[in-house]
Amino acid sequence: MVEENQHTHINEEFFNNSYFKSIADNSLNHIIILDPDNYIIKYVNKFNPAVSPKDVLGKTVFEFIQPESIELYRQKLLEVKETHQSAFIESVGKSSTYSDKKAWYRTQLSVIKNKDNNIEGFMVIAEDITAHVASELELSNKSERIKAIINNTNDIICSIDRAFNITEFNSVFFDMVKKGYQVELQYGMPILKFIDPTRHQHLMVIYHRALNGKGYTDIQSFKGLSGNSMYNETNYNPIYNVDKEVVGINIFSKDITQRVRNEQKIINALKEKEVLLAEVHHRIKNNLAMVSSLLQLQEMNITNEEAKEALVLSRKRIKSTALIHELLYRSESFQSINVQDYLTELFNYLKIDDTIQLKLNGDIVNINLSTALPLGLMLNEIMLNSFKHSYKGAIEGMTKIKTSLKDDMLLIEYCDCKGQFPEHVDFKKSSTTGLMLIHTFAEQLNGSIELISKMPPKYSIQIPINE
Repeated sequence: MVEENQHTHINEEFFNNSYFKSIADNSLNHIIILDPDNYIIKYVNKFNPAVSPKDVLGKTVFEFIQPESIELYRQKLLEVKETHQSAFIESVGKSSTYSDKKAWYRTQLSVIKNKDNNIEGFMVIAEDITAHVASELELSNKSERIKAIINNTNDIICSIDRAFNITEFNSVFFDMVKKGYQVELQYGMPILKFIDPTRHQHLMVIYHRALNGKGYTDIQSFKGLSGNSMYNETNYNPIYNVDKEVVGINIFSKDITQRVRNEQKIINALKEKEVLLAEVHHRIKNNLAMVSSLLQLQEMNITNEEAKEALVLSRKRIKSTALIHELLYRSESFQSINVQDYLTELFNYLKIDDTIQLKLNGDIVNINLSTALPLGLMLNEIMLNSFKHSYKGAIEGMTKIKTSLKDDMLLIEYCDCKGQFPEHVDFKKSSTTGLMLIHTFAEQLNGSIELISKMPPKYSIQIPINE
């Protein structure tokens, strides 16, 4: 507060009042006292850094007001003088902290009366609201940036309150509703007003779910304006206030028509591919059957028993390959076959009579074509050896096979439970065609086969199936 000799007194008692002095000295606001007739500054508690309080005393207040605001201040002072009612002005002025910067002030204009209720002057209290204005300006800029973002997207964005009335929407939603329903969106409008009534019950379930704090994604199909099927993927999420209470629902809807059409094209292409693969496997099986028939015809014209047996074995090897293509043709994926299904079919084809039985158990394992073909040929040779040598002279036979999968390894335990492996034959070094093929196919599969017992013959086969 300035010293008493720095201003013209309205009333000596007024300025020396300890209550007034305490308020003025400790106030964060600017307090100015004006002459009621000429608006001359008679008292000021503080001013901006470039001007001391004593430099403004005796001058009119208009000398320190921005030119564009002078007329407004003049009108408001006259209004206060006439009505004796306070008035408020928000304006720009110089900062009280930084002389080279502007500040925003909220100024209250009031009259000072004497005990006779006559006006002795004006009291001007200016509050620096620069921080508040800057905060509002930042919020406004953020709001504009957010509006620009949501209005520059191709997606529908809107929000509704707990009564399902629209609280926010972007231009995409506005244009869509106007074009499709001839309705101009307005804040507070019920969102169900322009939605197909047949969908209301479905949407109410979703809305109540979101209002209970649970998000939901819904894919909707509908007829577009052109009559073609359209698809939208819509996300519904709860809106929370500062107290973590759900006050509304955010709705984001994206046109996924092109994505759905592309997916349908892929599905159709896969179906066509499956049909083609099925046809390929079917034709391969038929071609192999034709080759087998030709070999059978050839057998009929051969008298040499050794040559005839070679043709029979060749036909059976062809059949073991054809069985794989038949199983692939019957499968849904055309990529793999069930090992147990293949073993059953191969056994039933190769067995010499019904006295030999198969007992099959273990894990169900699927293998791809590149593994199935050499494995099938190897199992074909093992079974042929069983029926030709191991069960020779037996009244009945029992073949037990157990399959299992461990660490991407197919394990097959094969046993001729009522047969015997010839003592004079070396399983690993034999030069017979069958055993040579068995070891060749095992190597081709990067696997192994061991004869772990000769009576009864038991084989242990290990094949990697992830290569």
